[in-house]
Amino acid sequence: MGRLITKCNDPTVLYVSGGNTQFIAYSQNRYRIFGETIDIAIGNCLDRFARVLKLSNDPSPGYNIEKMAEKGKKFLHLPYTVKGMDVSCSGILY
Repeated sequence: MGRLITKCNDPTVLYVSGGNTQFIAYSQNRYRIFGETIDIAIGNCLDRFARVLKLSNDPSPGYNIEKMAEKGKKFLHLPYTVKGMDVSCSGILY
């Protein structure tokens, strides 16, 4: 699908679901995972976040979070960077 949408031969893909999150690319004749979440998947985190905010599941929690974010005016400065491609999302909701 990434090839069809972007017209790139070997696009980098962010695979997000309720149980998995991976940064994947096709390299040297095979798909490689360059990074992933090391605890809670991003999709699962978004589902939990929507429940905390009491957002509807219709049409989807992620869609409703996105619509709510479009109305936001305040951005948070993130004071540090993470080396590598693995990420941890477990502390976001606490």
